[in-house]
Amino acid sequence: MSRFFRHLLLPGFIGLVIFVLTCLLTPNEIPEMPDIIPWDKLAHFGMFFVLSVVCYYDYFQLNDGNVRKGRWIFWGFVIPVLYGAAIELLQKYVFTNRSADIVDFLSDMLGSVVASILSIYILDRKQKAKKSLPLQQNLR
Repeated sequence: MSRFFRHLLLPGFIGLVIFVLTCLLTPNEIPEMPDIIPWDKLAHFGMFFVLSVVCYYDYFQLNDGNVRKGRWIFWGFVIPVLYGAAIELLQKYVFTNRSADIVDFLSDMLGSVVASILSIYILDRKQKAKKSLPLQQNLR
């Protein structure tokens, strides 16, 4: 199996789980939760946060840590957000037992945004540490 496809397995699996949870389960199959907290929106946030983090991590690993931020953000943010939009459209036009909700999509996007901010912060710290390493060795 090529290295590229190996790094698509985990994001693909998580994407499949998200698809099953958001498109194939009927509202009756989802357990009722107290209305104090918007559990549905938290679930959307969490699913897309995890999807984005895994996409960022696998792209980082695939490129041995040498990532171009533009491509990295495309794979870790743009693709998950487009996937979230596609799911909402599928819920509206294909899976009529589910209903599309713009707030669900915004929760998906927010999960990806937070994952992006965290991932970019971690990448910047790793790159700064990598750049300062030769300087520390030269001082000895």
